[in-house]
Amino acid sequence: MPQNRFFFSGPLPQDTTISIRDQEFRHMVQVMRIHEKETVEVVNGEGIFATAEVTAIAKKEAHLRILTRHKEEEPQPRLILAQAIPRLNRLDFIIEKGTELGMSELWLFASEHSERRKFTSQQQERMHTIAVSALKQCGRLYLPKIQIFPSLSSISIENTEAYFGDLSENAPPFSKYLKDAPRTKNTLFFIGPERGFSSQETNWLEKQGAHGVLLHHNILRTDTAALAALTLCSSS
Repeated sequence: MPQNRFFFSGPLPQDTTISIRDQEFRHMVQVMRIHEKETVEVVNGEGIFATAEVTAIAKKEAHLRILTRHKEEEPQPRLILAQAIPRLNRLDFIIEKGTELGMSELWLFASEHSERRKFTSQQQERMHTIAVSALKQCGRLYLPKIQIFPSLSSISIENTEAYFGDLSENAPPFSKYLKDAPRTKNTLFFIGPERGFSSQETNWLEKQGAHGVLLHHNILRTDTAALAALTLCSSS
């Protein structure tokens, strides 16, 4: 786990000074006990890794001077999880572990069987906070992009290799596709809600060209299915 790593939303130019506030400031001062003149790591979720010296600590903010910076290219192809909106505690888990597993984007959509269809601004901010925390913990430099869609049919699967979790008896194992077709396009994997996709949603996915695949011989909960799909994709 990276030590003394903090998040700043901005470009991080070398030899400039930035200010760390709010939750990142509290984590720096109250949890990590960082003092003035110490050197810390800073990431911005857009591929930048920087080292910085803490030049001043005030009551509500810390000032850091950027010493060095490194830009990393974003991994390609992209790995996109299209997740039917689950319960909030399961969503927290998906965001955290999905970030650790290399998820490029999270597309949340309201399924016919979803228990929740919308998010408050505070809930969306919590999603961002969880992703940032996981980003720092796992050492990656790109923050997953989170988008919210009103329905499954509002999502476009163009220019992707699209799949969805299928519980039918004749569904082929996902590993077969990964073996036969190495990833060259962005991978888009649809995960249904706890009660599963409706027949109309399954028909829509098939008509769009998404492949129904089996993730495991057991029936998985929606958060477990999401992590199984991401694990298989990231290891292929």
